[in-house]
Amino acid sequence: MRFLRCFLLASLLCAPGFAQTPTATLAETSGAKASFEQGLEAYRDGRYRAAIEHFQEADRLAPSPRLSFNVARAYEQMDDAPHALAAYRDYLRRLPGAENAAETSIRISELELELQKTGVQQLSVIAAPAGATVIIDDVSRGVAPWTGELSPGSHRLQLRLRGYSDFSQSFELPARHAIDVAQALVPLAPPSAASVPAPPAPPALQDAPGLRWWTWAMFGGSAALLLGSGALELSRRNYEHSADRTRDQIGADQNYDTMTSRMIAARVLLGAGVLMGAAGGVSLYLDLQPRRRADTASARLGFACTAGKCQALAWGAW
Repeated sequence: MRFLRCFLLASLLCAPGFAQTPTATLAETSGAKASFEQGLEAYRDGRYRAAIEHFQEADRLAPSPRLSFNVARAYEQMDDAPHALAAYRDYLRRLPGAENAAETSIRISELELELQKTGVQQLSVIAAPAGATVIIDDVSRGVAPWTGELSPGSHRLQLRLRGYSDFSQSFELPARHAIDVAQALVPLAPPSAASVPAPPAPPALQDAPGLRWWTWAMFGGSAALLLGSGALELSRRNYEHSADRTRDQIGADQNYDTMTSRMIAARVLLGAGVLMGAAGGVSLYLDLQPRRRADTASARLGFACTAGKCQALAWGAW
């Protein structure tokens, strides 16, 4: 039965049957009215995907259940039975007293039969508040509100939302009809003051102090100096061999001078690297020692008076 073919857009001269959005509603939001008119034009031109996007945008800006009907009609023109069925069901869910509710229900039955022939049926999960994660048969499907197709039979639904108790329920999806599963989630009770454990007293000493930046810098600098010393020593040896092989006295003297300067530089770098490594070792030792916390390392002074006398009191750690 193709009764809905007469429910075309108002701009296509079928206004009595088309579920268009009331002008008063769209007038409240100029963007919604513009999106609706763009959807009409796209539908008229056969650009059904664009029409769906414009109708959904208008519905977001100025919610109207009649726009769900328009979306369903566009999906039908695309031969997309699952999405058309979901949109028709959303239309009647939002506007159960629609003037074309009986005809729409018949079309819903026809689309449900089409899904049944493919071995699946449609399920809609609606949670309050929206945004809960929908898990069916231990597989995450999306967030509520969610609509999709499953094989008929027994399934298990779970809803999870931060700040609310997890919901779990088994349900039976019939082969012939689509169903809704609606659930209001229960917020978690805030913990009472009596149930909150008191924080532990801070320790006087830090058990696991970290290495400070200069310790790493000293070790890194020591390694760089030692590497530089090694490179200069290799260069010195090359010049020493060159001086031995050179028969020209001037060239030999030049190689010997260069060798001597490289040797001195290598030894200087070696000494500096060793000293910096030793300093890093001392700093490492100090870093690994427990350090007193600042709040217990300071001394405090006070006065106390009793009947007939006063005295000074001092406490703390030094």
